[in-house]
Amino acid sequence: MLTEQTRETVRGLESMSKPTGHDFAVDAMMDDLVKQLEKFSVSQDMESIVETMMKQLLSKEILREPMKEIGERYPQWLEEHKASLSKEDYERYSNQCELIMELNGVYENDPTNFTRIFDLMQNMQDCGQPPNDILQQLAPDFDLFNLNHISPEMI
Repeated sequence: MLTEQTRETVRGLESMSKPTGHDFAVDAMMDDLVKQLEKFSVSQDMESIVETMMKQLLSKEILREPMKEIGERYPQWLEEHKASLSKEDYERYSNQCELIMELNGVYENDPTNFTRIFDLMQNMQDCGQPPNDILQQLAPDFDLFNLNHISPEMI
């Protein structure tokens, strides 16, 4: 599939180029490019590359400390803001807090269970952004939960 799409792209590029005296050199260069891409697609499966990247992003080494810090601050934040939150917001934040605690447990007890880690991250995203107060304390410029483009097929 990737090879076929690459060939179509190269053909499109060739048809857009104007004829010059160097057409044979361009053709040879394009053929070489297609061959290199074919080798790449055979030797490196794109799904495995994406899967490896996702595992690295969701790894204990990357997310454990920020999640641990959020988990440590969240219960106190909920208690302090319970009276000022709507019932819906309080339930959403409470659910998110529980998911973070569960994620921290997975990082401690089963850190290679990327399917479970991914599911918990998706469920946390469904709850929306954690309280800004907590995030601003930890990382003012980092949006940890802006991973909406991740799909379950990537894991």
